[in-house]
Amino acid sequence: VTVSGGKTSAFMAIYLKQLWPNRKMLFLFANTGKEKEETLVFLNKIEQKWKLGIIWLEAKVNPKKGKGTTYKIVDFETASRNGEPFKEVIKKYGLPSKLFRHCTRELKERPIHKYAKEILGEYVTAMGIRADEKHRLSKKPNTIYPLNDINVTKRFINEWWKDQPFNLNLKEHEGNCDFCFLKSQKKRVKLLSEGLDVSWWNEM
Repeated sequence: VTVSGGKTSAFMAIYLKQLWPNRKMLFLFANTGKEKEETLVFLNKIEQKWKLGIIWLEAKVNPKKGKGTTYKIVDFETASRNGEPFKEVIKKYGLPSKLFRHCTRELKERPIHKYAKEILGEYVTAMGIRADEKHRLSKKPNTIYPLNDINVTKRFINEWWKDQPFNLNLKEHEGNCDFCFLKSQKKRVKLLSEGLDVSWWNEM
């Protein structure tokens, strides 16, 4: 069960834990080092309340050509806050872009699937994509979209979290990755106008 740190995937994790209490599931979060602190706090509170056993991973990049990315296990206290895993990916593969999204591949997908394969062998991946995000659905083998199947929408997610004792304290335009290049120009300009520190991104 992939947990991004957003409200949608967090709800999916809680829902699946309650739906299948006796099924063997791994709840995996991959930290890039550029997640907003609010995201990490939110995940930590979810773990304290619902006891999902979320495992925090970070990419472990081998600089040698032909040697793939693996992972290391971290936690709320030891997780990177200064983009270290992301920087190592950029050193090896260059800057990511809309055409070359190796940030997602190396920082999220490879650590998660490497760990899952070692622990489970054969497995199915649950992705937190809602019914109002059908354009994001893919036909990857052994992948399920539980929230799409039960017609969960963004409105439902927001209303559900309003009823919980805590919420993800981010504005709509902020998102988990603090200055992701996939954000619209309008959103990035707004973040800059609000004083977001982008010195790391400028350095990269």
